[in-house]
Amino acid sequence: MKVVLIEDDAVLNRTLKRVIEKNYTVMSFVSPQMAVEYVAQSGADVVVSDIRMPEMTGFEVLEKLKTVSPETVLILMTGQSSIDESVKAIKSGAFDYIPKPVDTELLIYKLDLVNEKLALKALADTAARKSGIVGVSAKMEAVLNTAARVAKTDSNVLITGETGTGKEVLARFIHENSERSKRPFAAINCCNLQHHLFESELFGHKRGAYTGADSDRKGIIQSAYGGSLFLDEIGEMPLDLQPKFLRFLETKSFYPVGCPVQEQADVRIIAATNRDLSVMSEKGEFRQDLFYRLNVINIELPPLRERREDIMPLAHHFMGKYRHINTHIKGIEESAVQCLQSYDYPGNIRELSNIIERAMILEQGELLGCESLNLGCPIEADTLSLDAVMKRHILKVLDIAGGNRQKAAEILGVDTSTVYRKLKDYGIG
Repeated sequence: MKVVLIEDDAVLNRTLKRVIEKNYTVMSFVSPQMAVEYVAQSGADVVVSDIRMPEMTGFEVLEKLKTVSPETVLILMTGQSSIDESVKAIKSGAFDYIPKPVDTELLIYKLDLVNEKLALKALADTAARKSGIVGVSAKMEAVLNTAARVAKTDSNVLITGETGTGKEVLARFIHENSERSKRPFAAINCCNLQHHLFESELFGHKRGAYTGADSDRKGIIQSAYGGSLFLDEIGEMPLDLQPKFLRFLETKSFYPVGCPVQEQADVRIIAATNRDLSVMSEKGEFRQDLFYRLNVINIELPPLRERREDIMPLAHHFMGKYRHINTHIKGIEESAVQCLQSYDYPGNIRELSNIIERAMILEQGELLGCESLNLGCPIEADTLSLDAVMKRHILKVLDIAGGNRQKAAEILGVDTSTVYRKLKDYGIG
């Protein structure tokens, strides 16, 4: 577990660092601003921060972390007079607080609790990662909790949400966490099928059923036997086919096209749409009885603009996915992070994926910048200054060296004293 310590009292800073580093990897800072910049660039599992600091309070550190590293846990150290404020901070998202003077055994105990929490979360997230789901926001946590409960049943599920929000990914998550996970997951997009072939694609056909049917063919319902069938954009299903599909849902039986013999199917239905089926049914554009049959469980996926905490985790996920395009990319410029966080993503996750893929192709430096993202965000002048570039590079090398300043100096090709001097300038204890 990686810990970042923020304490502006240099003596206490060194004392606490020596205690923590016996158990965990730790980087210590006397400057909260430098600490937040470090976490934004290099990440951290937990930040232990004083509350009362002249440069930035612990509450401000909490708000900054929500933006630059939402998964990082915060523990606050506080004097007796600010206990009430600490409780308030916990309600705002801090993990816990420790009163001053700091009991080092209590500090390690709190860190151990965080370590256990992170380990449990990693196990809980395994299924989501297998399905390609990335999300740390409260809204996505609620969606996944509902989906995990639904997966243990065999009820029909209707997933709603805007285009690009990941409806098929969630459908796969439900399948992979169900008792049907060893059987097929079959997907069909109702928009992509020609009207006259729709019934054949679903139910199959017998040889000679229509012109071009030269042999018997199984439909997708038969192919998914024992598993799950995902019907994307169910609102586009032809109205004249909907009664037959409704009958199938009610009886789990069907007739292949051109076959007088009824067949049975054991398949779970998961449907998705970006349209309002209740409004469509009121207008006669979608059968109301079919809507009710599909809508046993409804899970609505929120658009990306309503869960901005997920933007950066998703951006890093896509950077990893497209790493083969440009192996020189090491991270994202701070100004580019602001661009990504402020954009509204009308195309949702699919659009963010395209943005990162394009940026990985266009970027010529080691960090993705606003120009390669092409989101129309201004580049802040101070991020291009020589001092800013030097600071970022030194901190990155120090992170690679695991906090070993001598090793960092060797990598940088400078004297160890130069590294110590620079780190002192940056407020790193």
